Amino acid sequence: MTGGTSGGSFPAGPGTGDDRLQGRAAEVPDAREVLASLGEAARELGAFASHAVREQPGVALAAAAVAGFVAGGGLLSPIGMRMATGTLRAAAGNVGSLVALDLVRRAVGGESRGTASRSDAPA
Repeated sequence: MTGGTSGGSFPAGPGTGDDRLQGRAAEVPDAREVLASLGEAARELGAFASHAVREQPGVALAAAAVAGFVAGGGLLSPIGMRMATGTLRAAAGNVGSLVALDLVRRAVGGESRGTASRSDAPA
């Protein structure tokens, strides 16, 4: 009996373990097959890239820039550090400007409301 989950026994001995693994060990590809597969994958990738460039050039350019940035060291590279520093400075400057504009808007808006409510009040 080759077994199940209740009460069966599994055959023992060499060659009776997992036949799928043994079958794969016999099907090891040689160098030609590996190179042919890599060549086919490269052709498919090239066709996809040229299609992407024709259909969406902006997305393809952005993807190439990101890939180059990551391959060049990312944020750890000197250019990456400059980009991160510049981005943080710009963001902090924008947040500061927005806070200042909001304070001015509230100050101007508060005075006009207060003045309008006093002029509308009966004397």
